[in-house]
Amino acid sequence: MANHVNFSVNFEQINEAATAKLKELYSRIRDERGSHQWFSDMFVEGDLTYEETSKYEWTTQNIGPKWCYFEEFDETSMYGTSAWCYPAEGITKLLEILEEFDPDMITSVTYEDESPLFAGCVIFEGAQQVDGLEYDFDEIRENVIRESETLNEDSWDSEECDWTEAEADETYQCEVWEVINMHMMQVITPVVKMRKESQAIRKEYV
Repeated sequence: MANHVNFSVNFEQINEAATAKLKELYSRIRDERGSHQWFSDMFVEGDLTYEETSKYEWTTQNIGPKWCYFEEFDETSMYGTSAWCYPAEGITKLLEILEEFDPDMITSVTYEDESPLFAGCVIFEGAQQVDGLEYDFDEIRENVIRESETLNEDSWDSEECDWTEAEADETYQCEVWEVINMHMMQVITPVVKMRKESQAIRKEYV
């Protein structure tokens, strides 16, 4: 069974034309009772049918993971779940469409494996990736220990690859998601701010 990867896409800056196109793409997502709201539905158009976009080959080539669905979405963000990895190809495909309406669009993406075995973030300007990072399990654990008031290096047994006490494991599980989010925001916030400021300066001289 595939590990679930949770992801979020946040439109940090997007104009009205791109927002209108996004809403149009959202309108293609089927809302059938008892069925997931599939990311791939957004790309159904012309000869490209729902049946075609649900096939494994199309999904892995154009979305990335073998399945990917939304938990919720609106004009400013999308939240979803996918198999094994976040939908990098699908997000890039979506941004390439929206970029035609807003080349100055700024988007941030965060994702984390359910364990978590890895977690990361990506920042886009238009459809171009401009920054990002990914932590593996060891790096996540080290970050949590560094930020924790109760965990330390002795809390982890490197030979057994396990926590030395049940309490340490419980503390880690309680703190890991907050630490991941904090580290992602420490990357995303300054990059988004810098990109917005850079765009503003460029526009002053046009």
